[in-house]
Amino acid sequence: MKKITSKLHKKQRNYLLVFGVLYVVIGLIPQFTEDNSILNWWYLVVGISMLGMLGYQLYSNSLFSVIKWDDQNLMLKAPEQKPIVFNRNAIKSIKLTDKSLTINAGMGNGEMLDLNYFKAEDLRYFKNDFVQQELTQGEAYNLTEA
Repeated sequence: MKKITSKLHKKQRNYLLVFGVLYVVIGLIPQFTEDNSILNWWYLVVGISMLGMLGYQLYSNSLFSVIKWDDQNLMLKAPEQKPIVFNRNAIKSIKLTDKSLTINAGMGNGEMLDLNYFKAEDLRYFKNDFVQQELTQGEAYNLTEA
């Protein structure tokens, strides 16, 4: 399958990093200045957990958006979501703009993907290879309805 991947979603990475470090610092400062308290230990546990979750997300590439396709299927995966697979024959319309990709596959079956983090040349490659490839007459009619 052909594939394009987005750049790192920085907002989702930064909130875990900032709050994880903040909780660790809030938990460590009283350890050196006051008596040990359960609340101070709790801040440490939460902060280390948030940093661990960030590490796991970076390791498993769940902070990236992915678009995969071949002649029969199209797979969309947004950050922290399960992949959604569309059969090429079931897709009624595809609307590709600079900011979003909208797939309409019938009664309530569809998806919209934010394209802000994708490179322009990757989106051109996807458009030329999947959206504008040779279409049958029925597919051309369905794609022009959008």
